[in-house]
Amino acid sequence: MAYTDIDPHLVAPKRFVTLSHLSQVEQADYPALQDSTGLSTSDLSRILRDLEGRDLVEISKERKNRYGATLVRLTPEGRRTFQNLVTTLNRIAGY
Repeated sequence: MAYTDIDPHLVAPKRFVTLSHLSQVEQADYPALQDSTGLSTSDLSRILRDLEGRDLVEISKERKNRYGATLVRLTPEGRRTFQNLVTTLNRIAGY
């Protein structure tokens, strides 16, 4: 139970709240993510590109009515990684 068990990249507040929201839903669109995380469009885009590069999320574009929608979901690896992170944090905190 050492601090080295925690990925500092994923516990950064903006990434953590994004992963947390995505772990509670099957998928989310940008407005829902922005609303739940309080992040700006540019912050959210940067974070999601980074998480996608780590194969933790997948991003897809869809047509909704006449407008496009960007949908984001955790990959199976992303879901496992986040669950392991939360388990590790709880273990270190004594829960």
